[in-house]
Amino acid sequence: MTPDEHVREVYAHFGLAIYCSQVLEHGIGNTLVYASLIPSNLGKIRSRTEWEEKFDGFLGAHFDKTLGRMIAALKSEIAIPVELESMLTEALKKRNWLAHHYFRDRSDEFLNERGREIMIEELKATQTLFSDADERLEAATKPLREKYGFTDERLEKYFDEYCADREIDI
Repeated sequence: MTPDEHVREVYAHFGLAIYCSQVLEHGIGNTLVYASLIPSNLGKIRSRTEWEEKFDGFLGAHFDKTLGRMIAALKSEIAIPVELESMLTEALKKRNWLAHHYFRDRSDEFLNERGREIMIEELKATQTLFSDADERLEAATKPLREKYGFTDERLEKYFDEYCADREIDI
């Protein structure tokens, strides 16, 4: 592998790590829908259009927040298992570090193959942290979403319909 290819591999792993952090953010947003939006609007919404407006506004407001504020909102709505709370705290620290300091902190390592290999392994571990936190969040809140009829089967059906309407190539 050439140095240029190796540099691109670091960038790819960095991009995947940030992507995984955004998946976690979206998982938190989804959980907030089940924990807050749905219960506070049961029996109040009269049309699909009204629901879509509420839903989009709710998620938009939360996605405008920092990850730390989203985690705080989540903790104010539901009890978070201690292990998951610890993972979310670590994920927040890692996400902020990646977004604000990573390449500056790793500027020396980035200059040689051995350092870039260390960075790639570090980024893989960070990807795993975000993915594991998202999976734990999903498992911990599955009963809450199922309470409102969002079963695995229903979500899978929706995803299949979503994919059928688009040209999905991944």
